[in-house]
Amino acid sequence: MKLALKELKFYKFKYVLVTLILFLLAFLVLFISALAQGLAKENISGIEAWNQEQFIISEGVDDSLTQSDISEQMDQIEEVTIEGHNIEFSRNTIDATNSNIDIVFTNTDENIAPVADEGRFPETSDEILLNYKLTGEGYEVGDTVKIKDSDTTFEITGFTEDIMYSHTSMAYVTDGGMDRLDSSSIAAVALPEDTNGISEEINNIEDVKMVSNDVIKNAIPSYQAEQQPLNLMIVFLFIISAIVLSAFFYVITIQKSSQLGILKAIGTKNGELVKTILVQVILITLVGVVLSIGIMFTLNTVIPVSMPFYLNTSLMMTVSGLFLAVAFLGAILSLVRIVKIDPLDAIGGE
Repeated sequence: MKLALKELKFYKFKYVLVTLILFLLAFLVLFISALAQGLAKENISGIEAWNQEQFIISEGVDDSLTQSDISEQMDQIEEVTIEGHNIEFSRNTIDATNSNIDIVFTNTDENIAPVADEGRFPETSDEILLNYKLTGEGYEVGDTVKIKDSDTTFEITGFTEDIMYSHTSMAYVTDGGMDRLDSSSIAAVALPEDTNGISEEINNIEDVKMVSNDVIKNAIPSYQAEQQPLNLMIVFLFIISAIVLSAFFYVITIQKSSQLGILKAIGTKNGELVKTILVQVILITLVGVVLSIGIMFTLNTVIPVSMPFYLNTSLMMTVSGLFLAVAFLGAILSLVRIVKIDPLDAIGGE
């Protein structure tokens, strides 16, 4: 440990450069991960907010909630299950200050509705709760929103984060509020699970089927189209990071072959030298990763709410752990070199 710290201090400029490169790699991986999570939230956060496992929807709509309409089959569905939560959908456009904004309206249900982060949930038919991203358009609690090409208006009672469907902000209104929208329909019945094994009975109802939460998410075209390439980029960045770090630590080890040879000649064991390298790798990686995490949290406070950027603490810890593992694997080549160094050859410069 003492030897490792002394070397870091003596060759501080060289190790600062290595730490800077590692910081940039970690920051890039974390930033892309945050973007991937943000884009995922913009696609499926509204579905996740319901916290339901099964959905009864229409057949032949590619599992899309916005295209599903089971209003005509509700009598038959209610004969099979009494524990479902009716989900109404209505796509509309509101007149904003600078532009028109598409909104997916849905009905409040105390059993599946998310908690209001600011203000309160709507209680009357002329009240509405909006996605927090719309505060970027200048909306505040108490303002009024107007449906385009109609006289229908709603008063904003609050905002909540992470209620979006397919990159479209969602809005919660009461059942009476849904009745004021001409395009309202029952899109699905949400169930916490396949209650009492009713899936077979539901699937026997004409033009209706039961699907899982994951099926509904994966049916959103933009969800898979965005997540697959972004996740592939993250994987390749980890591979690139491993290659870059391996090269750096290997070159640094070669450059100090003579010092290592002298240390071996005076009796320093391989285990002590290996420990020195590992301590240096861990310290450099920790400093780089901690700095990148700090910058990420700073960015999160200044990035506009309209930008798809989401910091998942558990994901960040996972990425940090993977970076430590990648750095450790990258150091293995240099460790092999240390063990194979012959003191006489090293001192002689060969």
